[in-house]
This record gives sequence, C-alpha cells and structure tokens, in this order.
Amino acid sequence: MAYGRWTTIGNIARTVIRISGDAHSPPTLMHYCTRCAKLVVIASALLAGSGCRLMHRELMATRLLEQSRLLSQQAHYALQRGDLQEADRLLVQALRTCPNDVEARARYARVLWQCGKREEALQQLQMALSTAPQNPDLHVQMAEFLVELGRLNQAERHAQSAIAVAPKSSTAWLIQGRIALMRNRPDEALAAFYRALGVRPDDRDALHWIAQAYRAKGDWEQVLAVQQRILQGYSPGDEPPEQLAALGEAYRMLGRYADAAATYLQAAQRAGESNPYLALAAECYAQAGNEAEAQRLMAQIQPQQSPRAVAPQPLSQGEMTRMAGQEMLRR
Repeated sequence: MAYGRWTTIGNIARTVIRISGDAHSPPTLMHYCTRCAKLVVIASALLAGSGCRLMHRELMATRLLEQSRLLSQQAHYALQRGDLQEADRLLVQALRTCPNDVEARARYARVLWQCGKREEALQQLQMALSTAPQNPDLHVQMAEFLVELGRLNQAERHAQSAIAVAPKSSTAWLIQGRIALMRNRPDEALAAFYRALGVRPDDRDALHWIAQAYRAKGDWEQVLAVQQRILQGYSPGDEPPEQLAALGEAYRMLGRYADAAATYLQAAQRAGESNPYLALAAECYAQAGNEAEAQRLMAQIQPQQSPRAVAPQPLSQGEMTRMAGQEMLRR
C-alpha cells in the first residue's frame, strides 16, 4: 500500500513538471519553483488523506477494544456471582468484538477451565500468549493450569518465563515454589515463597504456601509461627475455621494438646459443621489428661446425630492441609 501511494505521487510529480514547462523555452528558476510548489501541495493532500484513514482505523480499534473490555468486566462480575453461563456469553461477545483482547481471552480460558473444558481453556490461553508472549500474567495462568494437570515440566517453563519478564511478580514466584513443592523440594520452594513474600509482605497466599513447605519439612515450630502470623491478619472473630484448625494441628503435632483443643473449639464455633472440630478437641483433651472435658464434648456431639448416623471421624492431617489450601486459594 505504501509503495502504491508513493508511485502515485511520482506520477503526479512528473505530470506537474510536464504541464508546467514551456516546449519552446528552457525552464527558468520560476518554473522550477512553481513545479515544486504544486508537487508539495498534491503530495501533502495525498499524505493527509492517508493519515486520516490511518487515524480512523486506530480510533475504531480503540473503540472496539474499549467495548471488549467493558464486556469482559461485566463477565468478571458474572463470575463473582457464580453465573458461568452469563460470563461465557459475555466473553464470547467480547472476543467477537475484539479478537486481540488478551485480557478477555485469558478470562474466557478461566471460565472454560471452571466448566471442565480443560483443553479448550489451554487453547484459548495459548492464543492469548501468541498475541502477547511477554505478558507475565498469561504465563502464570498457564503454569497454574498445567500444575493442576500434573504437567510440571511445561508448567515450570511458563513460570520461569514469567519470572524472566517480571522478576518482581509475586504470583510468578508462588507458582514456581508450588512446582518445587510438588517435586518434594521444600527448601527450593521456601526460597521462591519468600521471594513472593518479599514483594507482598503479609500476603496470605504466600504465607499459606510457606506453612505448607515447613509441613513438608516436618518443622512444626515454623508451621506454628506462620499460622499465627496468618491469623493476625484477621479481625477478632473473623478467623476462618480452616485456618484455626491448621493452627490447632501445629499445636497438636508439638504435643501442646490443651492449646490444640482450645483452638479446635474456636474453629467449631465458626464452622457450619462443627462436629469434626469438636471431635478433634475431645481427642486433644483426652491426650492432655482432661478426660472429663473430652467426655463432655463427645456427649455434646452425640445428641446432634440421628440414630443411624455414623460417628464423626477426626480430620486427617492431609484433609486439614487441603481445607486450608482451598480456603487460601479462594481469596
């Protein structure tokens, strides 16, 4: 297109020179000045028209992107309400409006993932990465998806790409640490998690994964310290039962059974289903030598069950860890 435009200008220039000359007299300085002036006017008009068309296209692209971003934001609110169908509809419309909107495409990939369409989600995210290969958030999202699928080698490549582009990205360091933890390398995981915490001090996700790494090492003193730090971030009375239970687990593993029992009771007060926590509290009271309190709690549990109900079983350490992890990932 540019070549054709300049060819047209050259043709016009030759025409201007031809018609402005005199066949019977040699061209004078005035002739040349006149020719140049005409050429400049014509070329300027052509370039101005081309510039206007370019500006128009850029303006239209900007408007389409704005429309797509608006639809994507509406889809985000639909996701917060749990309306996956509406979010899907809005994001499909957003991508039809502006196929190059990587934010909308990444959000659409997440909706597909939540709907169980894993391969489609990966394809959408790969399309977004093809458009914006230096976007660290896209690499982190891809790494998270691949971790859930157990594709750790691929996930690590994307995590490292995110860190290379954005070395101060806390989410990039978190996913890098999670991959190391899944490979049973807790020390390497801790190094990555503390890098994330250095970027965002007191970040609950980072603290949660630090606690998980210390659990893997069997360092329950450190687990206790980290869990206490996590709970300090909540207002009194707002502590999630899963986090209180994780603290109770640390007390129990350290042999501090009375503290563990009291913490499990706090968790029971805040939980919708209190019986598992009451059972753990009763077990810890019994281990602490307080049989009377243990019997009182077990008697409190029994009337709540129907005659055919199975007696509640204490949560295992793995279940408590999983519950705590799910709570932190929801935040």
